[in-house]
Amino acid sequence: MKEWIGILRPVNGVMGIVATWISAFIGVGTDLTHYLVAVTAGSLVVFLVTSAGNILNDYFDVETDRVNHPGRPLVTGKISKGSALLASVILFIAAPVLSYFFISILALLTVGVAEGMLILYEARTKGIGLSGNASISILVGLIFIFGGICVSSLDRMILLFGMASLTNFSREIIKDIQDMSGDMDRKTFPMTHGVRMAELVSAASVAIAIVISFLPYYYGIFGVFYLIIVIPTDIIFIISISYLKVSAGKSQQVSKLAMIMGLVSFAVGGYF
Repeated sequence: MKEWIGILRPVNGVMGIVATWISAFIGVGTDLTHYLVAVTAGSLVVFLVTSAGNILNDYFDVETDRVNHPGRPLVTGKISKGSALLASVILFIAAPVLSYFFISILALLTVGVAEGMLILYEARTKGIGLSGNASISILVGLIFIFGGICVSSLDRMILLFGMASLTNFSREIIKDIQDMSGDMDRKTFPMTHGVRMAELVSAASVAIAIVISFLPYYYGIFGVFYLIIVIPTDIIFIISISYLKVSAGKSQQVSKLAMIMGLVSFAVGGYF
């Protein structure tokens, strides 16, 4: 069981569940009680797709993980590649089935697009620079769109989609900097354009996200309590970039903390 928890990396999936509920709440407020079945199904769908993607990531990255993540289950042989692939396929099938029966056709189509992008990312675009980083970041942002679909309310989700995508884009580049030693078979942006240029792109992405983070308050989507939380969040993102000069690994950890804080700011904004 421990090995399967390791390959599923459920923390990412749980963050997706939280993001789904937060975006649904932002969409309809206290009327969320009328959409409990759809949102519960939606959050489970996000967890399934995220988990399937994590398994597929390990399946395709066995050789590079021997250097970057030597303790992962497929590298150690505690889980076979065949078992991992089967589990990923089952999760990929279960997600659209749940979407169709418990949410809507639009949800089904969104999940289909997301799964197609995720499979293409692992099989192809992950190894060719910024297009791969952009793909996975759009997928993270789509969680907020999907939460809106669950409650038939999309108008407030565009800014959240933009912020989530941009901050994750920065983190994806940081992870590529961190993994350079084991990514010899890939043409990641840091490898083709250098660490300094990658750091600049990562910082620029965060800077744009910080500017956008004030727009929900400016347009009256969220109130002052959102602002109280999002300003420290923006500061943590800035700190994550400053850590790049010291350690990409440390920068990536701080960036993840900032993303969690970002979810808190969205939740506070939606409630107050």
